[in-house]
Amino acid sequence: MKKNTSKGIFIIIIMTLFIGNVTSIYSSAIIDKIKLTKDEIPAGYVFGQVPEKAKGVLKDNPWDFDQDAMKNFTSRIYPGADYRNISDIHMTIIANKDNPVGDDIGCYIIIYKNAKAAKDEFTKLNKFINDNSDRGIVIEKNNIAVYLYVNDVNNYDLIRRLSEIIKKKLE
Repeated sequence: MKKNTSKGIFIIIIMTLFIGNVTSIYSSAIIDKIKLTKDEIPAGYVFGQVPEKAKGVLKDNPWDFDQDAMKNFTSRIYPGADYRNISDIHMTIIANKDNPVGDDIGCYIIIYKNAKAAKDEFTKLNKFINDNSDRGIVIEKNNIAVYLYVNDVNNYDLIRRLSEIIKKKLE
């Protein structure tokens, strides 16, 4: 009887380890690996300055949202976004150097709490991207979404190039 119980426990442990390794759940630590750097910003652009009227919620740029920002700002990133499904958001706003308070290009790295939350939010984010396919790109991997957008469709190629940089970092 003890042998069968031991074998059963051993099998359950092995299955748990195997299933757990099939899909990695990323933590906020991945942000430092994949976030955009100054050297990756397109020529003629800079990290944007946070306008005075937004500094009550957005403290800096680039910036990891605090809980207050996630609660108050997440639904502005894409329709239906639920901050309760998100463990972290990193925001980078890129502006034309001639208008540093603009938001010509945006990049949000969103870490979802778990696979189910990610699946639910990917559905909403992808619907939004499909409705705005000339202005946005989304990269998904496990529980991470990287959402890039442009205000001017003529700058779409810039976010396409930035998305390639981020995809390589995620490999």
